[in-house]
Amino acid sequence: MNNIIKITKDLIKIKSTKDNFKARKKTIDYVESYFEKSDLKIKKYLINKNPSIFIYNNFNKELDLLLNGHLDVVDGKKEEFSPREKKGIIYGRGSGDMKAGCAVMMKFLKDFSEQQQEKSIGLLLTTDEEVGGKNGVGYLVENQLKKINPKIVIVPDGGKNLKTIILNQKGILQIKIWAKGVSAHGARPFLGDNAIDKLLNIYNKLKKKFPNPSKRIWTNTMNLGKFLGGNATNKVPDEAEMFLDFRFTKIGDRKKIVDKISKITNNFEILAEGKPFIQKKEANFLMKYKNIVEKELGEKVFFDKVEGASDARYFSKKKTSVIITKINCDNIHSEGEWVEIKEIKNFYNILVKFINEI
Repeated sequence: MNNIIKITKDLIKIKSTKDNFKARKKTIDYVESYFEKSDLKIKKYLINKNPSIFIYNNFNKELDLLLNGHLDVVDGKKEEFSPREKKGIIYGRGSGDMKAGCAVMMKFLKDFSEQQQEKSIGLLLTTDEEVGGKNGVGYLVENQLKKINPKIVIVPDGGKNLKTIILNQKGILQIKIWAKGVSAHGARPFLGDNAIDKLLNIYNKLKKKFPNPSKRIWTNTMNLGKFLGGNATNKVPDEAEMFLDFRFTKIGDRKKIVDKISKITNNFEILAEGKPFIQKKEANFLMKYKNIVEKELGEKVFFDKVEGASDARYFSKKKTSVIITKINCDNIHSEGEWVEIKEIKNFYNILVKFINEI
């Protein structure tokens, strides 16, 4: 446990945000150095300045188990990258999402390799999940890692704790929409054409097409995450743009969303997208995993669905069997992010028992 906690804290200290390439590369280098004295094989990738690493014990046959996680984080205040431990909790940006999970999988793979067991296991860690995963898991699964064809993938990046196994995650569609106008002095707006006004008009039409629920229900949603326009109070803006985040529950809804936008404006661009993740709870491997977790925790385990997306969708697209769960944590992407040490230990024990069952 001390080793896993140290790895977690070391990783938290690295400010591996999307704009910090050196830090994201540093996390991958850290992982490589952790395994350098082991007998495991290591492959590093760099796709459009997005570093990734794949560690494995046998690449000559289909993997029995692939563990997957990401080391990039959403930006935060400087002090959030100084991990602290208090009353069985580790605080720090990325602690729950998902550097503690990565630390557990690193330790598990290293320990397993030292036992010289015949089962084939791999660990894939990437640094672009928070921006869609296109150049990490998305690219590698489609191109570099085709032949590994894992029987089961575990992604500890969904839900709130180990008592939940995620069966559904929404699809994601992130879109940029822009408007052009004519600039003029703010005192004479009648001489210009306000781009912000035009964009607000588009947004209001979209809100009628995609009304958000007032409470949590499993439905499609739209969020205006970013709006840019104008550079002076006394000037009519001639350019404006907004960034929308759509989450949808059914694969066919992707086309419906794009079609509705197209009827309102042609000035849009799809920045990132991913299909919904859908898993059947009756699957034999899921029931085995569920039984192991219940014995480890001494509590009932439930199947659930979550709005957030993860890199699991890229494996789901290949019809690979995927288990999504999470070590107990909270305040993800915000101040006070934390992860529970007890469940860190539980997750390690679960992996040890599960590999013997498959």
